[in-house]
Amino acid sequence: MPKIPTFTAKGRPTAEVGSVASNIRIDPRATMAASILPAARAIESYAIKKRDNEEKLIAKKTVLELKAESDKIIQSQKDNISEEESINNWKNTFTPLIKQKLSTIKNRRVKKLIESGIDLENSESVYHLKQNSFKAYEKESVKTYNDDINADLAKFKTETNPVLKEKYKNQLYIKAELFNEEHMLGSNDLKKRKEAIDSVLLLTDADSFIGTPDAVNKIKELDKSVNGVKFLSDENFNNSIYNSYVQKIESIAVKGDPNSDYEEAERLLNELENTERYTGSKTISGKREKAFATLKQKILTESIGHDTFVRKIEQGNKFYTYQTEQKKLLEGTFFNAFDASFNKGVNKERASEAGLEYESRIDLYVQSNPDATYNEQQQYARDLRLNLVDKYDDVTTEQITAFNLTENKFNVVRETASVFEWYSEYKKNPSLKDAEGKPIRNTLVSLAKLNGYVDEDGKVQVNKFFNDYVEILKSRQEG
Repeated sequence: MPKIPTFTAKGRPTAEVGSVASNIRIDPRATMAASILPAARAIESYAIKKRDNEEKLIAKKTVLELKAESDKIIQSQKDNISEEESINNWKNTFTPLIKQKLSTIKNRRVKKLIESGIDLENSESVYHLKQNSFKAYEKESVKTYNDDINADLAKFKTETNPVLKEKYKNQLYIKAELFNEEHMLGSNDLKKRKEAIDSVLLLTDADSFIGTPDAVNKIKELDKSVNGVKFLSDENFNNSIYNSYVQKIESIAVKGDPNSDYEEAERLLNELENTERYTGSKTISGKREKAFATLKQKILTESIGHDTFVRKIEQGNKFYTYQTEQKKLLEGTFFNAFDASFNKGVNKERASEAGLEYESRIDLYVQSNPDATYNEQQQYARDLRLNLVDKYDDVTTEQITAFNLTENKFNVVRETASVFEWYSEYKKNPSLKDAEGKPIRNTLVSLAKLNGYVDEDGKVQVNKFFNDYVEILKSRQEG
């Protein structure tokens, strides 16, 4: 058989592992695990940054909320003239709010961010508090100064003693100087303040002359004596004088007012039209010309109808008194609380119904006859009373319908027999006068008047009323 060759080792086995010698060095970071290390670190850095931003956002939001509360407190102190007091009030109110808010924050980093933010805002808040306090002081100081000045001006205006007027004038100068010094406003401001005082004093005295004799010359002389053009321009002077005249004119020319004096108003209009400054500058000039023309036309127009208007008002008051007395007489015809014959319920009801109809007819008459004279009004009221006496005499209220001309022209319902009886009496004596010429009352005639059966000449159309009334009574009976 063929022999299979074999290999026989020449050396002896050892415990060492065989290897190949090399100078190549391998970086442990170059392994698969080490390759993801930068990404891991980047993720870690992002997480930290995200956390910081979230904390900053939370802190900023909280600071803004606290700032809003701070602003409210600052606003509440805007009128406090005391700087120290306003700051203390703000601190005493705002500090507890900060502490309360911080007590709810557990994150130390957020809390520190809030504290830093609030510290920055507080400096701004204190600045605003100081600024507001100064503004409040200035405002209050100016108001006090103006009130004080106006009080002295009022004294000056009403004072007639020259010595006292000079005293008030000097007081005004002193107060202007003190205010100027207190606020360190300078010499130019003081000059303007004194000129303003001089202007007001001049115009105050000029205003007091309006309506007095020789007012135009008095104003001229006053203006010249103080050299008014030095501190008051022609435009301002003329405008003020014009407004003073207009105010005076309008106060005494009120249409319809019985105390109005349109004659004096017209005199002042003519006076104003000729008013001028001692320099020759006319009051009625520029834009005031048109305004004056309108005012003059208004006063002249109103004066024409004023007397008539006043008379109408006076007449209306007189007629109201008269017709009220007539109503009392009417009601007293049917009811008397002290007379056993006239104090029954039916009497009171009849009086009440008659009174209500009287008022309604009077109101309708006044509205329909605005140009009626007082005598005509008296005549109507008296006739109305007598006619209503006839209508309501010896008749129950059930026999009388409500007064309503639009719905029922014939506002009475009587027995047919009575109507024919009244008509028969009328036919016997159409003149309705007795032998001595005294008027004779007839209920049918009264009813005809009440229901408008009167011609253009004022004559009562009794026959026409009777014919119409009978037909209505028949139709009602049939119904």
